[in-house]
Amino acid sequence: MEPITLCGLVIVAFGLWVEIEPAVMAFVRKISKSKIFTAVISTPAVQRPVYVRRMPICLAKTFHS
Repeated sequence: MEPITLCGLVIVAFGLWVEIEPAVMAFVRKISKSKIFTAVISTPAVQRPVYVRRMPICLAKTFHS
């Protein structure tokens, strides 16, 4: 594409974003405050226990000396 066409395309895209942004942000706010969305996001992941192994003797001596 020619540079003038690209510049025009950028200007039009920016202008459309300025016009549409409030509607997009309102939609995003409405979705983020919905009960279903908050329930899906706030469910904690299943925590798996951390298995502690015995520390090797050589490392235990350096930590406790």
